[in-house]
Amino acid sequence: MTGKNNSCMDLLKKKRTILLLFGILALFSFYFFSREVKHGFLKQTDFNTTVKIQDKIPKRFDSMWENLAFFVEPGPSVFVCGLFTIVAFVDFKKRKLRWRALLIPLLFGLLVLGEAYGKNVVHHPSPPFFMIKNPSTMFPQFYVNEQYSYPSGHTARAAYLGLVLLSIISLSYSTTRANLRRWALIVGAVALYIIMIGVGKIYLGQHWLSDVIGGGLLGGGLGIIIPCVL
Repeated sequence: MTGKNNSCMDLLKKKRTILLLFGILALFSFYFFSREVKHGFLKQTDFNTTVKIQDKIPKRFDSMWENLAFFVEPGPSVFVCGLFTIVAFVDFKKRKLRWRALLIPLLFGLLVLGEAYGKNVVHHPSPPFFMIKNPSTMFPQFYVNEQYSYPSGHTARAAYLGLVLLSIISLSYSTTRANLRRWALIVGAVALYIIMIGVGKIYLGQHWLSDVIGGGLLGGGLGIIIPCVL
């Protein structure tokens, strides 16, 4: 019995090590990708992708793309991050506190620094004003066409918070066949939301494809670290 428990522990440690390596790889990729973007990488692809997406998506869905990003706006995302931290911090089953959950807001802070690095160092020009969609929703009147758009903070926050959510759910997850199907649906829903945030930002003319890729690498790299420590 002890040998079986040791095997399970070794397998768990191995999985965490693999996840941690993926997270570190994603963060290094963000850094090197940022350097390439600074020198004009994907410039023509960015423009072509925006034109194609704006041409393919009907205008009647404009409001949906704006409203979809509400939870990853700067203000609401701080609240969501705080809520996730509280949920992960208290282990009701074992009646103890998970102090490692405090890494959730800490890594969120690093995400903000990563976004600031991109905006102030990469200097990737935002999409031109004529590409910006302006649906009549509660958000566009507060939108400012920033001079630089790399990386997409919305995509970064969506990827990070999505992975944090999956990590929290996995804390009480049991590997039965029925739960595996449910887990697959949850992972699929979170992945779809992150993708839709990225596509929406391109469609609305607020970010380029390269901005979205950079944001995904930044948020994903930091988010993958969370299940390694919880």
